[in-house]
Amino acid sequence: MLKRYLFKKIVSIVVSVAIVMSIIAANVQYSFADTNSYQLVAKNGVLELYVNQKYGYFKIADKRSNTVWYSNPENWRQDSIAAGSTRMQMASQLTVKFTDVTSTIQTANSYVNSVLKKGLKIQKIPNGFLATYTFKKEGFVIPVAYTIKDDYLNVDILVKQIKELKREKYRLVSVMLLSFFGAGSMKDNGYIVVPDGCGAIINFNNNKGQETYSQRVYGNDYGIVPDFQGYVTQSARLPIFGMKKNNSAFLAVITKGDGKAVLNANTSGAKSSYNNVFAEFIMREYDMVTLKEKQWDERTFNIFEENLPDSDKFSIRYYFLEPNNSSYVAMAKKYREYLIKEKGFRKTDDFHSTPVYIEFYGSMKKPKYIMGLPVNSTVPLTTFEDAQAIVKEVKKLGISSVVVKFTGWMQNGVYYNLPLAAKPERVLGGLRGLKNMLEYFNQAGVKTYLDVDFVTFRKGTLLYLRNKVATKSMKKVPAELWRYSPPIFYKDDSYPVLYLISPRYTNEIVNKFLRNSNLKYFKNISVSSLSTMLYSDFGTRPVNRYQTEQIFLNALEKLKKRFSNILLTNPNAYLLPKASEIVDLPIYSSKFLIEDAEIPFYQLVIRGYVPYSMPAVNFYTNEWMWKLKALETGSYLKFTWTARNEDELKETLLENLYSSNYKMWLNDLKNDYKQLYPVLDLIKGKEIVDHQIVKKGVVKVVYEGGIGILLNYTSKPQKVDGIQVPAQSYKVIAKR
Repeated sequence: MLKRYLFKKIVSIVVSVAIVMSIIAANVQYSFADTNSYQLVAKNGVLELYVNQKYGYFKIADKRSNTVWYSNPENWRQDSIAAGSTRMQMASQLTVKFTDVTSTIQTANSYVNSVLKKGLKIQKIPNGFLATYTFKKEGFVIPVAYTIKDDYLNVDILVKQIKELKREKYRLVSVMLLSFFGAGSMKDNGYIVVPDGCGAIINFNNNKGQETYSQRVYGNDYGIVPDFQGYVTQSARLPIFGMKKNNSAFLAVITKGDGKAVLNANTSGAKSSYNNVFAEFIMREYDMVTLKEKQWDERTFNIFEENLPDSDKFSIRYYFLEPNNSSYVAMAKKYREYLIKEKGFRKTDDFHSTPVYIEFYGSMKKPKYIMGLPVNSTVPLTTFEDAQAIVKEVKKLGISSVVVKFTGWMQNGVYYNLPLAAKPERVLGGLRGLKNMLEYFNQAGVKTYLDVDFVTFRKGTLLYLRNKVATKSMKKVPAELWRYSPPIFYKDDSYPVLYLISPRYTNEIVNKFLRNSNLKYFKNISVSSLSTMLYSDFGTRPVNRYQTEQIFLNALEKLKKRFSNILLTNPNAYLLPKASEIVDLPIYSSKFLIEDAEIPFYQLVIRGYVPYSMPAVNFYTNEWMWKLKALETGSYLKFTWTARNEDELKETLLENLYSSNYKMWLNDLKNDYKQLYPVLDLIKGKEIVDHQIVKKGVVKVVYEGGIGILLNYTSKPQKVDGIQVPAQSYKVIAKR
């Protein structure tokens, strides 16, 4: 009995030890698979690409710096902060949002919903691998190609090949791509670069973990009409994001699907121990609808686009920078190289002068009551004769170079007619007055751009009825552009509503304009709305934002063939190669709480290639601040002026021009020109070659040729490089 008992005891112990050892072995194997089991799939002279075939993790080895970039944090399991879906997202290459039969948006990640359910397939392709993620429960099949070329990793979501096998139950809404690629830990030093306005940086571990950054590339889709609009001062005009981690950095460029992308960034502390930045691609736009079933009973639900985007792929390139040249300045230079090589971006030859830009507003429609009846009358704000007289006064101040942009010069003024022909407004002086003004400007060496709005309108025609030509919202009615009034930012129905020309009619209307207009006197064109606005048409023949990009590019190509120069206003990046000059380039970011500093990223990209101005200085209140910003960003000054009838602007779409009478600003222009333009002359046509935040509120910027400017935004004098800089002032250091 004793022997039998001992035998059973020994067997039990052996079995228990075996089970424990197998669990330990399994865990060791699991951990090993998570982090170390990589296979080399592609290499070139700069990069090597490795993949873990079981879990889809991959890494990029940069042979120049011996740096390794991981698709997912190596130690995601040990993160003491991350929990639940965030922890699983750290192990995933994709996180998808989808809608169910109740129109509720849900989330799934590739680690839990695909990889652990044997839904990942890795296939080697030239220069990389193809990962096909099958989300078995949801029925999504999403192929993603990862390849390397030169100094970058290219990632393609193969949109045309996405399958929705349970479409009657689940539909894809968005795909977050590589949410934790290259993420920096709490032990790393560095920052994230985002294209908010002029540009901003988010420092690693900045104790703002509760805050997030999320911004749609190229701004909101105006085909979606929200009841409430939050207060955001700037948009993301460049389809980029970047990360500097210790001595290495990458710049990510969204090369396809940029108009369908949302940029997101987080810092460590609240959600995880990591600092991360990534792009999310919108696969289906959606809007909210409220139904009133009874007077007291409302029901709100989401409505979604019917189909996935009509595009072959959405793509991001991750450029890896050289270790000794990995700042945000180097990122901007890399993006400029991309624009030159891939998009035809070139230097203009218009750097012979340092201009002051003046925008005149011509006329507007405003309802007036005549014998008790409302009549839409045209109110002149700046006649052609006024503009001529104002420029004469400006010239007398000693300002040698002036560029004029004339807005609202066509029949019925701003925000009214479809632009079917270039007919000058009669109350401004008509065709004769316009020709006289242009002739004088030409003799005086004043370049003049006449602005044409190919996007917004209020009134259709018999041939182009408003309901026919207007972009449709997701509710299948004309999308309306509302004014959202502070402080609550809800629709304000006391202001006129604008409509958007459907992208399906854009080129037809551009052709009509060119065919029906006398263009002999009309050499240069400005296209403000086309520069900044991007939207979908959700009508019976839908057009998504990516397709609208191509339509607008085609329209500009036609205009470029007919006009000598094109002026763009704070343009989206895809239009940059078409610009002769640019106005209203932002000098500030939106100052989201997560951001730590503004940087002139946009200006770092284009300075020395295209002349540009800052937004109108007569709308800023802090004079010393915008002057320092002008020198930091290398921006020429711009004024927006009117000559008369400012009292008529109240409760109109132009009421922001309340302080625009030129007489108020002539003396300011004289003093500003005298103070700033000697410095702007020194840096005329020169690139920004270096930009440093010396400390909070103190900046050093260096232009080509070694010309440096030290800027002190603080309230006390600061010493930089042994040079004393007065409070809220600057010092110029010219290379000897």
